[in-house]
Amino acid sequence: MVKKIAYFLVLVILMITGCNSKKNTNNHLTILSEEYAPLNFTQEGNFTGQVTEVVEELLKITHNEATMDVVPWEEGYKRVLTESNTALFTTVMTPERKKHLQWVGPVTALDTNFYALKGSVIVIKTLEDAKNAASIATVRGHYTEEMLKEEGFANLVSCQDDQAALQKLYNGEVQLYISTNIAMPALLHRAGDLNEEVENLFTVSTDLAYIAFSPSTPSTLVAQWQTALDTMKRDGRFDAIYARWLPGEMPPGIFQLMTEEYPPITFMKEGKPAGFVTDMVREIVSRLDIPDNIRLTSWKNAYNMALLYPNVILFSAERTAKREALFRWVGPVGKNNVIFYAKKGSGIVINSLEDAKQMEAIATTTDWFTEQYLQQHGFTNLISSVSPEENVRQLINGEANLSIFTDLTVSEIVHSAGYSMEDLEPLFTVTQTYFYIAISKDTSEEVYQEWVAALNTLKQEGTFKEIYHNYLPDAELDDLMAP
Repeated sequence: MVKKIAYFLVLVILMITGCNSKKNTNNHLTILSEEYAPLNFTQEGNFTGQVTEVVEELLKITHNEATMDVVPWEEGYKRVLTESNTALFTTVMTPERKKHLQWVGPVTALDTNFYALKGSVIVIKTLEDAKNAASIATVRGHYTEEMLKEEGFANLVSCQDDQAALQKLYNGEVQLYISTNIAMPALLHRAGDLNEEVENLFTVSTDLAYIAFSPSTPSTLVAQWQTALDTMKRDGRFDAIYARWLPGEMPPGIFQLMTEEYPPITFMKEGKPAGFVTDMVREIVSRLDIPDNIRLTSWKNAYNMALLYPNVILFSAERTAKREALFRWVGPVGKNNVIFYAKKGSGIVINSLEDAKQMEAIATTTDWFTEQYLQQHGFTNLISSVSPEENVRQLINGEANLSIFTDLTVSEIVHSAGYSMEDLEPLFTVTQTYFYIAISKDTSEEVYQEWVAALNTLKQEGTFKEIYHNYLPDAELDDLMAP
């Protein structure tokens, strides 16, 4: 399977007969998988699991005949690259794999999450919040531990295995535990009395898993399978299978609606994504009959998903020259001014970008458009952090001379960092920008046009203005109203 999982050397051959209707014998398939519970695994002599059930249902719908081989992942991946009419599940799409195979899905979302005991007072909205936790249990040498180390986490408690890490959480020795939504059900089941005691607080990263078809498989057959899967998602069969194997998890829909904590544009409120662009997206998906499966995660995770996968809706995103060719753009849905801020009383004077380039250090947020803007304009004095709250702290602590924020969001960021706007002063307006709903590049032209038309309708009938003014009553919107 994918990065991130162990391989089991098991070989089982099963014949999948499908339903009684006429089979498509022109395209007999070899379908490969590995042992990875609860997605695909052997139980009491039968191969089963969440994705296995989906594949079996797809075979019935498409009337294909297939032979299924359960093999080690590395063998399966080699075979799907070289053999005709071959499929491999469950396969995470990566940039390298994407160009070599054909894809049907997604069939599973593999989330890496921060977990806490239910009822804890911990609130995690960003990676920076997690850095401020007293301690986080990790598994020694696991990719999740290495990922947090790369992000600069210094509050990790390294454990021998998952059971030991989970026990530390339960005993109150740590505040958080990092694991995956796929591993947690089995861990909680083995732990017995922990089943109802743990909750997911924040998704750090998401990988979407697919059924990968060999490059020589007829594209019409692959399209037939994708259509069948989309039908299952529309009529509820997919969600029913998902709920049996991964209860409480949000199944990946036809579209993945991704956002971040960035109030008042997008943010979590009372356990549900909110914000004026969130409300616009929610109105659009209602009209397009798309499930409201909005997921709030880190900007880095959401942005990378939109770069890689088809049918990802990312909101909101600044439409910059660097990003222009990377996405399809729907909007604008808002605007703001980009401003250099300093600590109050610093005595710094900035009248141009060149003045700012002479500063020793400017605090920026990793992968935000503000950082990308300065990089494109030749700035080499940037201190990049994954959280905007850290930028505020760096400014107040004297680690940075300047930081860069938008006037629309700076107040919430400063407050979240534990300071007030009285602690900062605006020095120089860098630029005015407009932000949009970004749709991943591989999404069809038809879908893109539907979103454009839906947003234009919101603007024409007054719903757009009503939603915007619910959050920003005094905002001038004339330049946003044109189609």
